Amino acid sequence: MIVVDKRECVGCEECLHVCPTEAIIMKNEKAEIIQHKCDQCERCIPICPVKAIKIVYTQLN
Repeated sequence: MIVVDKRECVGCEECLHVCPTEAIIMKNEKAEIIQHKCDQCERCIPICPVKAIKIVYTQLN
């Protein structure tokens, strides 16, 4: 799952421009990922200048 650390996000909106599914929105001047729209392409991760976008791995039982 790709998530935005809101403590680190500076609201630059760079990630909005690279998301092919428009899964990233701005909420309270911070990026937020709409998980059901995200296709996990990871294009937003390297574009973030402050590294606020991260992959979180979940353990499957």
